[in-house]
Amino acid sequence: MAPLLEYERQLVLELLDADGLVVCARGLGADRLLYHFLRLHCHPACLVLVLNTQPAEEEYFINQLKIEGVEHLPRRVTNEITSNSRYEVYTQGGVIFATSRILVVDFLTDRIPAHRIIESCQEAFILRLFRQKNKRGFIKAFTDNAVAFDTGFCHVERVMRNLFVGKLYLWPRFHVAVNSFLEQHKPEVVEIHVSMTPAMLAIQTAILDILNACLKELKCHNPSLEVEDLSLENAIGKPFDKTIRHYLDPLWHQLGAKTKSLVQDLKILRTLLQYLSQYDCITFLNLLESLRATEKAFGQNSGWLFLDSSTSMFVNARARVYHLPDAKMNKKGKMSEKMEIKEDQGILTRTVSSVIHDHASNLLSGLYSRRLGVYFI
Repeated sequence: MAPLLEYERQLVLELLDADGLVVCARGLGADRLLYHFLRLHCHPACLVLVLNTQPAEEEYFINQLKIEGVEHLPRRVTNEITSNSRYEVYTQGGVIFATSRILVVDFLTDRIPAHRIIESCQEAFILRLFRQKNKRGFIKAFTDNAVAFDTGFCHVERVMRNLFVGKLYLWPRFHVAVNSFLEQHKPEVVEIHVSMTPAMLAIQTAILDILNACLKELKCHNPSLEVEDLSLENAIGKPFDKTIRHYLDPLWHQLGAKTKSLVQDLKILRTLLQYLSQYDCITFLNLLESLRATEKAFGQNSGWLFLDSSTSMFVNARARVYHLPDAKMNKKGKMSEKMEIKEDQGILTRTVSSVIHDHASNLLSGLYSRRLGVYFI
């Protein structure tokens, strides 16, 4: 892995002095910070526990440390390791990736030698047990999801209280150290807008019509809800689910099955609207077919599956995958597979080809200039 940048080095030095919660902007390299902390403690003399990591992330960190030539690589504690064997794993020291469920059991049964632990977990109960058994071990938390802290009342304070840390490290992009470094290496940004195909536009219009119908029905069943918040424009935004839950959570146990079904339908429709531009035509069609075939999910639905817009959505989704040729070309009228090619794939191919061509041209120009220089000498 590349060496630490200037602002990353400054953050590491500050975090080494005092425990705390690091909240940095996306793209600033929270994984690089965690990697360097893991590398510092890959030694049998200490025990470092790391929680809330995915298997892919664990594999990435282990491979990077292996490339760097680290001898005592991190290990994983899974269900395959027996409870008696886990104590031996802990006593061997080093960095250990473990799940919160396993650590809770091992803490309560005193299998973990807490006097040797010097790393943190993000689970409040585990940290409470950790602090009861070890008053000197350090706790450090990393996240690049700053948006998650803007909900609720005193969310950051509650998280820091559960983490048993007293210092907050905020590193946005407009931080002096970060901004001064990024200003020295400004990238050249080229925006490429990908347009939707006619079938995708028809599906998008149909989903928006169904969303509007579900919102109107939700307003009829719950007149007390704010009309401005239940608009189609707000339904497209990301915080719409939180807005609905904010109004309905206090009365959720009093709501009928119809209202709960409508809330679930809104969530599904918003997901379809998002997946329309992300999935290919086959995957999106399979998703629609599975939703229609699931009687349990739509047994008491709001009836939007029987709307004309729903029919248009399914028809256009099939048209993206299958093609019905003319009668002259095929007398039997059978459908043939003629999948719709995603526009972004073609644009990506042309962009990569252009980049390769530009780099090749620059390389040839440089070589040609060098040869000319030799000839002139």
